[in-house]
Amino acid sequence: MPHFPKPYFLKSRGIWKVQIRGRQHNLGTDEAEAFRRYHALMAAPAEPPPPEPTARAVVSVLDTFLGWCKDHRAPDTYEWYRWRLELFARHVGASLAADRLKHFHIDEWLAKNPDWSSGTKHGMARAVQRAFRWATTKGYVEKNPVADYEKARPGKRTTVVSSEQFSRILAAVKRQPFRDLLTVTWETGCRPQESLVVEARHVDVGNCRWVFPADEAKGELWPRVVYLTDAALEITKRLVALHPEGPLFRNTDGTPWTTDAVNCAFIRLQKKLGVKYCLYVLRHSWANHALARGVDALTVAILLGHRDPGTLARTYQHLTQNPAYLLSQAKKATA
Repeated sequence: MPHFPKPYFLKSRGIWKVQIRGRQHNLGTDEAEAFRRYHALMAAPAEPPPPEPTARAVVSVLDTFLGWCKDHRAPDTYEWYRWRLELFARHVGASLAADRLKHFHIDEWLAKNPDWSSGTKHGMARAVQRAFRWATTKGYVEKNPVADYEKARPGKRTTVVSSEQFSRILAAVKRQPFRDLLTVTWETGCRPQESLVVEARHVDVGNCRWVFPADEAKGELWPRVVYLTDAALEITKRLVALHPEGPLFRNTDGTPWTTDAVNCAFIRLQKKLGVKYCLYVLRHSWANHALARGVDALTVAILLGHRDPGTLARTYQHLTQNPAYLLSQAKKATA
């Protein structure tokens, strides 16, 4: 026999109440009015049940992460993730639910791009993992479906540009803005994310250096200082006069260099030289030459902006390719 809810009087509060479809209703203190309200509630159509929660799509997770990244991380960091995650979003499509994401989705994506190096593939997978790790921490997804994905080895840059090779590189570059960027990186060993954002306000001409406050430096814990040689200082002073506001290094259109624009410039250079370089190769080469010239490892690490000198030993091992240098040091050790 079906059960019909009936109003009841709650003496402790002096009111009439009724429970309909699992929900309590206050009908007031007057009995006649309470029964009128009761009949009205019973005649009303039943409210539809709340919809079942739908699984968040992969593209929604990635887009939400990028929005957070844009608000809370440096522009270069945001761009690094944006390019990689947009490529992955195009691969998986708009309908794939986050809880259906599997390792093979990343495998298939990377397999479709055989031209990517192991380092590029490592970065692509890392970007996806980072987005879902963030989404799991924030509660957008229950668990990270690719947390234990096995990434490709990132590889190490082993190319070292000699002084003669760098002279040939400059000879092949006709446009002064790109020559300036290459020369300052070669002379100082600065990071690309430093040369691309340095402004006049960062320049300390008297002490021949750029100074980035802690909140603008990598890691955002300590100020970053880039010391300038005479050639780097001359270029810096000239650009400060041209651009007292905004980034110093700009292309021929007067637009600040971006990572993509620099990469395009190196691709054009590759067509002339047959070799693909990048700014980080020049930075690594600077470290190699500084060590070979006898600058102690701690000083080199400081000039590179490393907070942990051990990074130098782990990352910059180019001297293992220089037997003449190692032989001279071995002889020095036993002299």
